[in-house]
Amino acid sequence: MVDKLLEFFEEILEKDPGEIKSHNKFRDYEEWDSLAYISLVTKIDEQFDVTIRQEDFQSLMTIDDIARYIEQSRGS
Repeated sequence: MVDKLLEFFEEILEKDPGEIKSHNKFRDYEEWDSLAYISLVTKIDEQFDVTIRQEDFQSLMTIDDIARYIEQSRGS
Protein backbone atom coordinates (compact mmCIF):
# COMPACT_ATOMS: atom_id res chain seq x y z
CA MET A 1 0.00 0.00 0.00
CA VAL A 2 2.82 2.42 0.84
CA ASP A 3 4.29 1.85 -2.63
CA LYS A 4 0.98 2.77 -4.25
CA LEU A 5 0.72 5.90 -2.10
CA LEU A 6 4.27 6.87 -3.06
CA GLU A 7 3.25 6.52 -6.72
CA PHE A 8 0.27 8.81 -6.11
CA PHE A 9 2.47 11.44 -4.47
CA GLU A 10 5.11 11.23 -7.22
CA GLU A 11 2.44 11.71 -9.85
CA ILE A 12 0.57 14.50 -8.06
CA LEU A 13 3.68 16.42 -7.00
CA GLU A 14 5.50 15.66 -10.27
CA LYS A 15 8.50 14.10 -8.53
CA ASP A 16 10.90 11.47 -9.85
CA PRO A 17 10.55 7.90 -8.56
CA GLY A 18 12.36 7.53 -5.27
CA GLU A 19 12.43 11.26 -4.58
CA ILE A 20 9.63 11.03 -2.01
CA LYS A 21 10.09 8.90 1.11
CA SER A 22 7.19 7.50 3.11
CA HIS A 23 8.50 8.96 6.38
CA ASN A 24 8.90 12.53 5.05
CA LYS A 25 6.32 15.18 5.89
CA PHE A 26 4.50 15.57 2.59
CA ARG A 27 3.27 19.05 3.46
CA ASP A 28 6.90 20.21 3.39
CA TYR A 29 7.06 19.71 -0.39
CA GLU A 30 6.80 23.01 -2.20
CA GLU A 31 4.30 21.52 -4.66
CA TRP A 32 1.83 20.50 -1.93
CA ASP A 33 -1.32 22.61 -2.14
CA SER A 34 -5.10 22.30 -2.02
CA LEU A 35 -5.25 20.83 -5.53
CA ALA A 36 -2.73 18.15 -4.53
CA TYR A 37 -4.85 17.40 -1.47
CA ILE A 38 -8.01 16.98 -3.56
CA SER A 39 -6.19 14.80 -6.09
CA LEU A 40 -4.77 12.60 -3.35
CA VAL A 41 -7.97 12.00 -1.41
CA THR A 42 -9.77 11.26 -4.70
CA LYS A 43 -7.15 8.68 -5.69
CA ILE A 44 -7.27 7.09 -2.23
CA ASP A 45 -11.06 6.86 -2.40
CA GLU A 46 -10.92 5.30 -5.89
CA GLN A 47 -8.04 2.89 -5.21
CA PHE A 48 -8.72 1.83 -1.63
CA ASP A 49 -12.43 2.68 -1.20
CA VAL A 50 -11.57 4.80 1.86
CA THR A 51 -12.75 8.35 2.37
CA ILE A 52 -10.48 10.46 4.55
CA ARG A 53 -12.37 13.22 6.27
CA GLN A 54 -10.65 16.60 6.17
CA GLU A 55 -10.55 16.74 9.96
CA ASP A 56 -8.74 13.38 10.04
CA PHE A 57 -6.40 14.34 7.23
CA GLN A 58 -5.12 17.32 9.21
CA SER A 59 -3.53 14.94 11.72
CA LEU A 60 -1.76 12.86 9.05
CA MET A 61 1.80 14.08 8.52
CA THR A 62 3.55 11.37 6.51
CA ILE A 63 2.69 8.82 3.85
CA ASP A 64 3.19 6.15 6.52
CA ASP A 65 0.48 7.90 8.58
CA ILE A 66 -1.88 7.80 5.60
CA ALA A 67 -1.18 4.09 5.06
CA ARG A 68 -1.96 3.32 8.72
CA TYR A 69 -5.18 5.34 8.48
CA ILE A 70 -6.27 3.41 5.38
CA GLU A 71 -5.44 0.07 7.02
CA GLN A 72 -7.41 0.97 10.13
CA SER A 73 -10.35 2.22 8.06
CA ARG A 74 -10.43 -1.02 6.09
CA GLY A 75 -10.22 -3.10 9.24
CA SER A 76 -6.89 -4.63 8.20
